[in-house]
Amino acid sequence: MAHIILYASKASRSLAGYWILEELGLQYDVVDVDIRELKHKEPAYLAINPSGQVPAVSVDGVIVSERPAICAYLADRFGYGSIAPEIESPDRGPYLKWLTYSTSVIDPAIAVYASNLQKPLTETTWGSVHDVVGILEQALGRRRWLLGDNFTAADVAVGSVVTMALFNDLLPDNRALRDYNDRIAARPAFQRAEKLTWPPELFGGH
Repeated sequence: MAHIILYASKASRSLAGYWILEELGLQYDVVDVDIRELKHKEPAYLAINPSGQVPAVSVDGVIVSERPAICAYLADRFGYGSIAPEIESPDRGPYLKWLTYSTSVIDPAIAVYASNLQKPLTETTWGSVHDVVGILEQALGRRRWLLGDNFTAADVAVGSVVTMALFNDLLPDNRALRDYNDRIAARPAFQRAEKLTWPPELFGGH
């Protein structure tokens, strides 16, 4: 059995790390990297992830950081052919696209939207948050999950961004995204991950 360590902080984007591990039904240890106490800036953690961001995972000593990479690595190693489409599958290409899209497009578009920056969007490599919502609406309007009926690690990568953004009112209101978020919230693995990220005894209800 692989020895898995999740480096995480409460009330953070560590949600994605917890969620993918829970979806895969894996046993893992957690190292608390409390971002409020600046533990993510301590030398011990910077040796794990030089960017100081959470989450990160160690699998038998192999360190992986960045949420899409964590989702892809764990899904390929422990859920290949189920939560991760096989290389030969026609779903593999779109799957990789959505994994990348989660943090290369959705995250920065939300950041610009949330900060009310006036920088012309023609100078960015993504687009406006309204473009992002339109693309997600097109993908999810007639599908249960990003790739259709099958839930994949791409839904963890994208869904963890969407659910946190909706909770914090950082996305324009959209029916397709709200319905997607409801389906996410109904998943037992997500519910476990949410409680681990925002323990009810500390945060009440997220």
